[in-house]
Amino acid sequence: MPEGLSVEQLHVSRRGPSGAPRPVLSGVDLAVAPGEFVALVGASGSGKTMTAMSVLGLLPPQVQLDAGSIRLGGTDLARAGEAELDSVRGGRIGMLYQQPKRMFNPRRTVLQHLREPLRLHGGLRGGAARERALELLSEVGFRDPESCARAHPHQLSGGMAQRAMVALALAGRPEVLLADEPTSALDTVLERQILELIDRERRDRGLGVLYISHNLATVSAYADRVVVLDAGRVVEAGPAGTVLNRPRSACTRALLEAAALTPADTPPPAAGTGAGAALALERVTKTFGTGRRRGRPAVEQVTLELRDREILGVLGQSGSGKSTLARLAVGLEAPDAGRVTGAPGAPGSAGPVRTGVQLVFQEPHDSFDPRMRLRTSLEAPLRQHRDLPAEEREARLLDAVREVELDPELLERYPGQCSGGQLQRLTIARALLLEPTVLICDEATSALDAATQRTVLDLLLRLHRDRALSLIMISHDLGVIRYMSHRVAVLHHGTLVELAPTREFFAAPRHEHSRQLVAAALPRVCAILDHHTLPPEHRDVPA
Repeated sequence: MPEGLSVEQLHVSRRGPSGAPRPVLSGVDLAVAPGEFVALVGASGSGKTMTAMSVLGLLPPQVQLDAGSIRLGGTDLARAGEAELDSVRGGRIGMLYQQPKRMFNPRRTVLQHLREPLRLHGGLRGGAARERALELLSEVGFRDPESCARAHPHQLSGGMAQRAMVALALAGRPEVLLADEPTSALDTVLERQILELIDRERRDRGLGVLYISHNLATVSAYADRVVVLDAGRVVEAGPAGTVLNRPRSACTRALLEAAALTPADTPPPAAGTGAGAALALERVTKTFGTGRRRGRPAVEQVTLELRDREILGVLGQSGSGKSTLARLAVGLEAPDAGRVTGAPGAPGSAGPVRTGVQLVFQEPHDSFDPRMRLRTSLEAPLRQHRDLPAEEREARLLDAVREVELDPELLERYPGQCSGGQLQRLTIARALLLEPTVLICDEATSALDAATQRTVLDLLLRLHRDRALSLIMISHDLGVIRYMSHRVAVLHHGTLVELAPTREFFAAPRHEHSRQLVAAALPRVCAILDHHTLPPEHRDVPA
């Protein structure tokens, strides 16, 4: 019989550079009963991930558990030895991590990863283990499980890696699943598929779910109870309907209001806005692999234009070619056919692509050297300008960090000492340091809570207006695309299947795949999300 998880009066602290402890979690109480779906929500850096890491006994070296109990049935995990914890991790407790690529061994294939929990916790070996692994990969949405099973982590997109992590977490048939933003990199179709798979496990065999998320639409659709964290403390807890529709704390109200990305009434700019094309892709094709391992094209015969001062939204399922398109546009990959160009005679052009094109990557942890302090990583682009005085370099660095609503004190940390949301904002700050004319955001807000996401999106809109910046917003979040974009492009199996003005796209999508994406979006059943209206100061945002 599954046993529930209980956390009582959990206190966790982090030692700073001076050696003095600083509280990370203060008196956290929560419980997950068998078959219950509990959502843990809060702003980036509020302690959500640290709570999950405490349960598994996987706190970073500089972080320590000071007091409290963590019980899984009759086992006190806070006092368990490493051997006992090893038997629990991946077995009685499954874990879905926020940054799945960081959790895979880069030298092992997906199949090799799956064989381990199937052997240790399911007793499956050989052909039986392989068959079950392929079943799991099929259940989480892979059209070609065999190909995925052979792949190494670096050969997967962010969304594909997240689905593989879901399969890995469920392989040991856990009693409790700790899910840390498990669908943040997935499109609406796959998000619903994964959530329905988790929900089926919950209903069929009593799986308890602690679901860490900033996606309040997901929370309202699936959660039985909601626990709200703010600065390491539980500020509100109760039934989902009560917390989301009648919030008591200011933190909960702020998250709900920020989640309502209501498009404004201003129509998008007319065709031909600006002096021409800021960036153009002409019949671009890119295929990875060689010889027999050469797969189907990741991007095939794509022709797409980003106009000056335009915000172009790019939608598509995981593995549809969105990230490959971004890497081609910025020059990190060379097309096999076709070409990528800036506007003819555009200022700052150097070769085929404008030098002022910057990319905000999908995986913030992969964007920084884990051995370097964040200050060193962010300063690197500025150090290329030898004529820039040290005082001006420091001022620009601090201004960029404050512009993304972060404390400059974070610059003295290493990447592993920051939350995913904090690192995501720092990647945007680094991209802005070179004052680009084109900014490509590849799921740039997927790891952020609602309030932080709104802050970053509004920052990008201000940059678009004030600096005449052209943006490509790659996202699976239809709310983000609708809030930000003038036009929407849809990729499907590497090809461009639809390009339309935003309002027209959401009112009547033409392609069947576009209709599937729009139809699969989770319903916003929370009353506050349904009826919130955008503040007057944001109503000039493009619809």
